[in-house]
Amino acid sequence: MPLVLIESPNKISKLRKILGSNYTIMASVGHIMDLSKKNLGIDTDTFEATYKVNSDKKDVVKSIKNEAKKHDTIYIATDPDREGEAIAFHIASILPKTCTNIHRVKFNAITKEAVKKAMKSPGKLDGDLYNAQQARRITDRLVGFKVSPIMWTKGLRGTSAGRVQSVALKIIADREKEIKAFVPKEYWTIEVDTSQDFSADFFALDGKAYTPKSKADTDKVLNDMRSGKKDLIVTEYQTKSRTRKPYPPFITSTLQQAASNSFGWGAKKTMSVAQNLFSQGMITYHRTDSTRTDPAKISDLRKSIEKKYGKKYLSPKTISYGPKGAAQDAHEAIRPTYDSPVQPVSTDEKKLLKLIGSRFTASQMASAVFDQVSLRLEYPGKKAYGFKKNGSTLVFDGFLKVYGDIKDDVILPALAVGDKVSWKKVSGKQNFTKPPNRFSDASIIKLLEKEGVGRPSTYASILDTLINRKYISRAKKSLSSTEIGIMVSDYLTAYFPKIVDKAFTSEMESNLDKVAAGNKEYKDILGVFYQDLDAQISVANQSALPDTFIVDHKCPKCSSKMIKKISKHGPFLGCSDWPKCDGTLSIDGESTKVSVETGHKCPRCGNILVKRKGRNGEFYGCKAYPVCKFGATIGEDGSPVERKKSEAKDTGHKCPKCKKGTMLERKGRYGKFFGCSAYPKCKNIMKTLGGS
Repeated sequence: MPLVLIESPNKISKLRKILGSNYTIMASVGHIMDLSKKNLGIDTDTFEATYKVNSDKKDVVKSIKNEAKKHDTIYIATDPDREGEAIAFHIASILPKTCTNIHRVKFNAITKEAVKKAMKSPGKLDGDLYNAQQARRITDRLVGFKVSPIMWTKGLRGTSAGRVQSVALKIIADREKEIKAFVPKEYWTIEVDTSQDFSADFFALDGKAYTPKSKADTDKVLNDMRSGKKDLIVTEYQTKSRTRKPYPPFITSTLQQAASNSFGWGAKKTMSVAQNLFSQGMITYHRTDSTRTDPAKISDLRKSIEKKYGKKYLSPKTISYGPKGAAQDAHEAIRPTYDSPVQPVSTDEKKLLKLIGSRFTASQMASAVFDQVSLRLEYPGKKAYGFKKNGSTLVFDGFLKVYGDIKDDVILPALAVGDKVSWKKVSGKQNFTKPPNRFSDASIIKLLEKEGVGRPSTYASILDTLINRKYISRAKKSLSSTEIGIMVSDYLTAYFPKIVDKAFTSEMESNLDKVAAGNKEYKDILGVFYQDLDAQISVANQSALPDTFIVDHKCPKCSSKMIKKISKHGPFLGCSDWPKCDGTLSIDGESTKVSVETGHKCPRCGNILVKRKGRNGEFYGCKAYPVCKFGATIGEDGSPVERKKSEAKDTGHKCPKCKKGTMLERKGRYGKFFGCSAYPKCKNIMKTLGGS
């Protein structure tokens, strides 16, 4: 009876149904070994690695060894990627020496067809793929064990650096600094409502792009148009047909992005649900960079589309996706297997399976077709005011019938250049420029993939690590960097620029792919990497914290400059003359006069709301004050509650002091009072209309 060794116990039930009772199946429950923590676990001269069985896997290893002695043939069927290959090598290394008939099998889906096919043609352990994983693990260990201790000695207690995580952290931290430094600028928009039931937006003055910067600029346009009341003239009317092609089937990164956008899921949750679906045999392997699909499955899909939706919904030709230099093109794209009679148990599994199925079906459907109209109008006069409007109409939904968003049609009337268009109303609106948006799981994954940083299978763990270390936080769909995260990123940027450099990290990923393909020696890559890292370590050891850590506050004890540091309790300000002086300030405390950022956006200008103290206690105010004067009280749940202006009732009584204004009845914190409408020119206040 052969022994089949896998990594996840969730797959055992499904595999038993496929293989039957003639096989014994055991799981390693993930990695059983890791680099030894003694002397890094790495010889930095030869880059030979020393591995040790994980303390929580000793019983698992013992059970596998004892069971292996009973079997002549052993199949190692761990996942078909780098991590799976590393687990396979480590399992092989602990098997008794009497076990010589060892085979490596890989299946892209846990279906009867895929598993039986893999078992009939087993292969050997892939040394190149394993070396690629070793190189990744060793570089991570070198960065973590070599860089982190330096940060502790520089006043950044408890922090750590990661080779790929640090790049992602810098991207998120830099965006957070942009948001904090953002100062909104005022601008105005003008809209004209036509008599033909559409509106158009002002965009040009005398044929040149123009945006009003103030109310005065806006009023000039409004007054000209209202006084002249001339019709608008059509200066441009263009129509064209546009098609939108279907998307390829999911790969790991696009699945994570779609689940984030559709369900608000983090990358970690998406991968967890996908793992459950894969283990139950419902989808193909969910860690893949390839959009390729088995031709036989494409043929089946196209027959299904034509039967269910009709020939017009089927793409005229078979659409071929991938490979385009994909790192793991041995795997198919993520698709349903349609092999399992078992239905998903949880609601989340049903949602994700439906998303995967819709995307796969849409990938061989016809393109969607739209009619687009580009309209330009001009108000004639001494100054020509240009207006524009774009419209589109969905002519044929195509693949959008099963996957994607169909936006509401904007239908414009048929017009020609020179036509006159009357209008009913023109209005202006004050706006403020908004800071850049924070990253979501979807947008950061999209950027990391575009820059070639990390691999789709690692994105979930990258974000999870940063959150666990409290370098970033997630609120709803937004990822924001904490003060600790910004400090760690600033330090690494100053003294370990290559660790946080996107291009350098992307080149490393490319080299790892070459190792996996057998085109590069992993020890050569490690030699160059370590030489670079060692040089940066030498500089960092001799340097103090960077200038960006120095703040404008004076030490309360000796008046020296204060510098940002991190203790076990979090970030704080410490005296730059330490250890001679041990003066400290809380980085968010009142004594530092640093406003506490709330994470809430200003509804008026989009900047950050900060918590401040006034004569009536704490309140929220816009960080852009005095440009934006939005203020709010603090609700019971900590949310901002916009202040309502007190309603003033005109009494009709003339002000006895200035004789010009009338007395308004108002409410203040001390109750009802009467104030002159000419305030602030006249500051007359009365308790009663007959008194003083």
